[in-house]
Order: sequence, then C-alpha cells, then structure tokens
Amino acid sequence: MNSLRATLGIGLVLLPGVALAHSPIKGLDNFYAGLLHPLFVPAHLLSVLALGIFFGQRGPKAVQTAIIAFLVATLLGLAATGIVKPVDVELPLLLGAAVTGALVALDRQLPLPVCVLLAVALGLMIGFDSAQPQLSGRSWLAALLGTGIAVYLLLLYAMVFADWFGKRSWQRIGLRVLGSWAAASSLLVLSLAFAA
Repeated sequence: MNSLRATLGIGLVLLPGVALAHSPIKGLDNFYAGLLHPLFVPAHLLSVLALGIFFGQRGPKAVQTAIIAFLVATLLGLAATGIVKPVDVELPLLLGAAVTGALVALDRQLPLPVCVLLAVALGLMIGFDSAQPQLSGRSWLAALLGTGIAVYLLLLYAMVFADWFGKRSWQRIGLRVLGSWAAASSLLVLSLAFAA
C-alpha cells in the first residue's frame, strides 16, 4: 500500500502544468518578460541577429530604408496580435533566418528593394509570432512594448557589431562564418520541427 501511495505521489508531482509557447516568465513583470522574450525564442533570436549582421555588412546608411521598414513591420506585427487570431509562423520565420544567414555567408550585395522586402517579411513574422494571448489590457501592452524594444536593441547591436568588424577582409570572413552558423542553426531547428 505504501509503494502505491509513493508511486501515486511521484506521479502527481511529475504531472506537467499548463504549457504555453509564448507565456510570460513567472515572477517577472510583463514588460521584462516581453523584453526577454526574443532571447528565449530561437526563431526570433536567429532572425534578428542574422538580419542585423546582414545590414551591418552593407553599412547601416546604405540600408537605412530597410532598417526602418523592419522596425515598422515589427511594430505592425505586434499590434496585429491584438486584432487577428494568432497564427503559427515559426517555421517560415526559421526559413527566413536560414535565408538571411546564407545571404550573410555569401556576402552578396542585393538591391535595396530586396533588402526592404526581406526586412518587412521578417519583421511582420517576428511581431506576429510574439502574441501573448493569455494577457490583456495594460499587461499585454507592456509585454509587447518590451518585445519591441528587445527586437530593436538586438538588431542594433548585431548591426553595429557587423559594421565595426567588417572593415578588414579577415573580419568579413568572420562575419560570413557567423552567417553560416545562423543558417545552419536555423536549418537544424527546422529539421527538428519536421522530425517531431
């Protein structure tokens, strides 16, 4: 009888709680949970870092329109989470991160409209994938504000890093290696998603 109680007790302890893909972090204010959100979602982190390095390779002034387009698209995607029913865009986002990482690895100059199109697509998907359906009102706004700021800062830091370290040929090779790692990481996460 005691072994049955012990087994039942262990079984109850091991029961999982509610599993939400984009739940706020317990114990943190909603703003700070939103601020950390892009760091804990591999598709977001890979996409933003690869895009930042891609922009940094070209020089921020050359792609200023694409940078602004990315930020506006991200804000529109975040705002749309309150209006439109959430849609899972993680796989297309990972594919976008893989493509962006490959573009960094290839280090090819693309026309500005193509850069803008890539930035808008990634921005909308990141914003859209940051939905917090369990939050509402001020909590929802605080979380999305934190996410928007984090995405902006991640892009800015990656861009400045790539611009700073893109001056010499050996540094450009290092950036290309980072791009290939971002592409490979995205493809690995994609393959795991399809394997499941």
